[in-house]
Amino acid sequence: MEVEKSTLDARQVAAFLSENPEFFRTYPEIIAQLDIPHETGATVSLVEYQSKLLRTKNNELHDRLKQLVENARRNDRLFEQTRRLTLDLLDAQSIEEVEQSLQQCMATVYGVDHACITLFVPAMTMQCITEVEMQHHLVRHFGRKHAFCGQLSDEQMELFFHEKSKVGSMAACLLKNDLGILSIGHKSEDYFKSNMDTLFLDYVSEIISRRLDILL
Repeated sequence: MEVEKSTLDARQVAAFLSENPEFFRTYPEIIAQLDIPHETGATVSLVEYQSKLLRTKNNELHDRLKQLVENARRNDRLFEQTRRLTLDLLDAQSIEEVEQSLQQCMATVYGVDHACITLFVPAMTMQCITEVEMQHHLVRHFGRKHAFCGQLSDEQMELFFHEKSKVGSMAACLLKNDLGILSIGHKSEDYFKSNMDTLFLDYVSEIISRRLDILL
């Protein structure tokens, strides 16, 4: 009586070898019979092939580690820059110093070309808009959001920055307690995009709002 031979497909063989990693220790002679093609077309041994795979995996892990280290360093720099800006804003003794500290830090640390605070309350030494209609005209750009990033027309940009400065893209955030608007702009049209996160801007606007609440 003939015994029916069962056929194994490649997936079953791979599963068996995965479940039995000691297989080639038990049957080392099989290694010599393996034919593993190399990218160059030559045949390499299993050890060489495994070494190549390990090197590739090691390089991938090294690249991932390098990226993590770079991200950590970038976050450290951002934290230090944000801490410095926060302290400067808290040390400001007038609303003029608040805006000056903001402009200086944004220019030297973050490379932002324009930074402006527009108040919705009367102020003798800072740009303010007290007309309710004009305030609504500015606020409508936010929709239902507290902040926005992107591009506006030159005329609309001028309302936020109070001058005919060449601003390619901008980010703006409403100050707390209806105090006004914080606006920052860059000459590049691609610097601020509509899908950007505004967490940092929200944080800065909250610090400015609290300081202005005391100074006004």
